[in-house]
Amino acid sequence: MLLGLVVGSPVSAGPAHAAPPEDAESEDTGLRLLREAAVAGRTRGYSGTQYVTTWGRSGTSSSVLEVRNVPGEGMTVHAQPSGLVQLVDPGSPAGGMWAPSEVMLAVLARNYRVVTAGEGRVCGRRARLVNAVRADGTVAARYWLDEAGGPVLRRELLDGRGRVVHAGAFIDLALGPARRASAPVPDPGGSDLGELSGLRVLGRRFPESLPGSLELFAVHDTSPGYLYLGYSDGLSVVSVFVQSGMLDEEYLRGWHAELRNGHTIWIRDSAEQEMIWASGGHVYTVFADAPADTVDAAVAVLPHEPAPGLWARLGRGASRLLSWVNPFG
Repeated sequence: MLLGLVVGSPVSAGPAHAAPPEDAESEDTGLRLLREAAVAGRTRGYSGTQYVTTWGRSGTSSSVLEVRNVPGEGMTVHAQPSGLVQLVDPGSPAGGMWAPSEVMLAVLARNYRVVTAGEGRVCGRRARLVNAVRADGTVAARYWLDEAGGPVLRRELLDGRGRVVHAGAFIDLALGPARRASAPVPDPGGSDLGELSGLRVLGRRFPESLPGSLELFAVHDTSPGYLYLGYSDGLSVVSVFVQSGMLDEEYLRGWHAELRNGHTIWIRDSAEQEMIWASGGHVYTVFADAPADTVDAAVAVLPHEPAPGLWARLGRGASRLLSWVNPFG
C-alpha cells in the first residue's frame, strides 16, 4: 500500500542497480512509454488524490493533493496541509514532472538511459515500470505508468546511494475517456529561451547549467517583476526566481535560517525544497524537487554577494510568483 511505502525513512543497503537491458529496444520502449504517459497527463481528463513525500536533512515532509485535470482548462491542485489551491498547466514547470514536456524528455534522454523494468500495481491499477538509469548503472528514478493509457501513477527519485529522496503516487484515480488521436497533440511545455539573448544584451548574466546535469530550459523576464530561470536534468525541476530589493525576514514565518558556506539561507520544510536569501541587492528564491545534495550544489553556485555583481537591477513585484511554484514535485 502506498502509505506504507512513502511514509517513514527510506532505507537501502546500497545503490539500486538496474539490470542491463537485453537490447536497445528496452531503452526505446521505456522512453516511448514515458512519452505516452506524459501526453496522457496533459491531455486526458482525470481526478484523484496524490500523496507526496520528500526526505531531507530536516526530516520527512509530506503533502496530500487533490488533483483534477480538465483538458483545455488546466489542472487544479488543492494541497494539504497548506490549503493552497492552484490552477496550473500540467506541461509547464508549475505542473511538475508528472507530465514532462518534450523538452524535458529530450533532456532526460541526454542524461539517463530510460528502460522498461517490469510491471506492478498502483492504487489498484495495472502499471508498467520504467527506470531512468545513470551512466554508472544506478537507478535515478522509477516511474509506474498506467497500462490503461492514463498518466504517471507513481514516481520516485533516488540519490546516488540508492535512497528514495522524493516519492509521489496516486492513492485513487478516476480516469476520463481517452482523447481521439485525430491530430498531433501540442506540447505546451517546450523550451522557452527566446528572452535569453535579450537579457545578455542588457547585461544580465546567469549560468546556463548547474551541478547535477541541470540544464537551463526556460527564462522569463517580467518588468516590473522578477526573472524566472528554470533548470532540469529531465527528472527534476529547479526553479530560480530573482527580484530586486531587500529580504524582509519578519515575513518569513514558518521558515528557519541556516548558515551555509558563510551565507544565511532561509529554508521552509515542505514536500519540495524551498530556499530564499538576499545577495547583491536582490532576493533569490529556489523551489525544487531534486535530491537535497543536487539542490545544495545548485544553490552554492548561485550569487551570494554583499553588493550588486552578476545581476542587473530588475523591476519590483512578484504577484504571479506562486503561480509558477510546483505544488507536488
